Amino acid sequence: MRLIYLRLSLAIACCMLLFSCSEELQDTSVPIETSKIAEEKIQLARQRTQWKTTPISNELIANQRNISHYAFTINSLQALVENEDVNYVWFDLGVNSKNQITFTATGEDVNNVIVTQVTSTIVSTKTYQADFSIFNRVEEISFGDQFNHILPNKEAYQYLIDMKRSYTNFEATLDQEGQRVERFGLDAMVVKRMLMTKNIHTLGLFLGKNKKQKMTTVFIGMDANNSLLIDNSTNVSTAGKAFDFTHPCPSTCDDPCRYC
Repeated sequence: MRLIYLRLSLAIACCMLLFSCSEELQDTSVPIETSKIAEEKIQLARQRTQWKTTPISNELIANQRNISHYAFTINSLQALVENEDVNYVWFDLGVNSKNQITFTATGEDVNNVIVTQVTSTIVSTKTYQADFSIFNRVEEISFGDQFNHILPNKEAYQYLIDMKRSYTNFEATLDQEGQRVERFGLDAMVVKRMLMTKNIHTLGLFLGKNKKQKMTTVFIGMDANNSLLIDNSTNVSTAGKAFDFTHPCPSTCDDPCRYC
């Protein structure tokens, strides 16, 4: 009887020890989701850092020729700009492991502290060819200087076409005041306006070449069929338009009046 009692006590003690160890492992382990987010942030930071030093090689330029645009899902961008702490959005350039230029939307607060980030999907010209002729077919509607981030159709078309011709001297288009451009910024309210475009399914970030012969961003809403949402609607809140006039960095990286 005493032997049975001893064995039972030993079994209970082992079970308690195993439970205790399991609890300790649970308490000290990192949640899978938290670990994934941390890894993504490290990866994004690595891509951005590499962009600053990566040579503009023939391979990188060839890769860029084969990129149609960068697609941001509406849900992810809406979550970013609707975060109450975000009031400015940077679109950061990076380089991935395939030697392709990438873009990441980074939401910052008034103190220039990163709040959240959203990655884009690279869309290849092999799978999608944008019909830029729509800019020449749609009647121009002006909303005045109040909406100065709306890019006139003719200018948007020229920006996009000129960019396609600029890869013979790609590095020159990247230069901003003697440094390679690192990011393009917009007030969060402008991004919210983009997302109000009627029937928008994704926001496309296309590369353009502006009047200063420098690379810039051209944002265009796209519907579920990937058609460019450019129209002659007089409803300024939801009209399909192209957007630019982002602030490049270098130039306005730490401008105290960038929100003015």
